[in-house]
Amino acid sequence: MPYRHAGEVGDVWKHLPLCEILKIEKPLKYHESNAAYAGYAISENPKTGYGVFRALRWNSDVFHSSEYCSILKKNGIDGFHYTGSPGLAMETLLDKARYFFHDIEQEALDDIEAFAGRKGLRGYTKTYCGDSIRAFLDEKYLVDENDFLFLDPYSPLDKNGMGASFFDIFDKSIAAKSKTLMWYGYESLNGKDLIMRQLKRLANRNNVKISSFDAWQKSMDAHGCEINPGVPGCGLACAHLSSESIAALRLCLGFVADCYAHAAYCGNEAALFTGMNEFY
Repeated sequence: MPYRHAGEVGDVWKHLPLCEILKIEKPLKYHESNAAYAGYAISENPKTGYGVFRALRWNSDVFHSSEYCSILKKNGIDGFHYTGSPGLAMETLLDKARYFFHDIEQEALDDIEAFAGRKGLRGYTKTYCGDSIRAFLDEKYLVDENDFLFLDPYSPLDKNGMGASFFDIFDKSIAAKSKTLMWYGYESLNGKDLIMRQLKRLANRNNVKISSFDAWQKSMDAHGCEINPGVPGCGLACAHLSSESIAALRLCLGFVADCYAHAAYCGNEAALFTGMNEFY
C-alpha cells in the first residue's frame, strides 16, 4: 500500500480549504484525480506533529469551527484515524452530489467504495482505476458548470505517456466552466516559479482569472530546501469559484500563516511564508 502517509502539513493545507469550498459551492458532481484512501490509521510523529496535530492544538476559531476539523473529530482523529479527501468530500456533500474518484491503486478505490457503502452513498459513487490524466482528457468524459474537479498531483508538470499533464485537465475544466481546485507541491523556488508560469499561461489563454494560494518553507531557495516536513512547499490554484470561496481560501491561508509563523521541525526552524497570486 503506497499511501501510508497522511495528516502532514500538505494535507492540512489542501483539506481545510477543500471542505470549506465544497460547503459553499455545493457541486452536483465531484471529481477527484488522485483520490487515495477514504481514511488512514496514523501515528503522532514529527511529520504529523508538524501537520494535523499542530493545527488541532492551535487556538484558532478558523480551524476549530471548520468543516474539516468537525469531520476529523467525528471520524476519530483522537484515536489516530485521519479522514482522507474522498471521505471529507462525501461527509461534506452527503447525498447531494455524485462522486467520481480516480486512482492508480485498486486497493485505495476499494477503501473508498467501502466508505461510501457505510455512508449509504455507494449508488452515488463511481471509481476509476488507471491514469487519471488520460481518463479526464477522454472526449467522452464530459464536465460542465455543475462539476467540481479536485486535482491533486504532487508534480503537476509531470507528463503521462500521452505527453499530457494535469495542466491539460485544468485547461479542459476551465473551458467547460467547471469549478476547479488543484493542489500541487514543489521543492524549490524555481519549481514554484514554473508552476506560476503555467497558471498565468492558462489564465491568459482562457481569458479567465486563476487564483493561487501558497505556503512554503522560509528556508527554501531557488534550487532546493533543507527542511521537508512532508512537503517543502505547496499551493492551491482555483478557477470559477465564487467570491465567498475565495474569501474562505484567504481565511484558511491566514490560519496557516499564523499557525506556522514560528514553527519548528525536528529541532530546526520551519516557519512558513504564505502568499497569494491572481492571474488573468
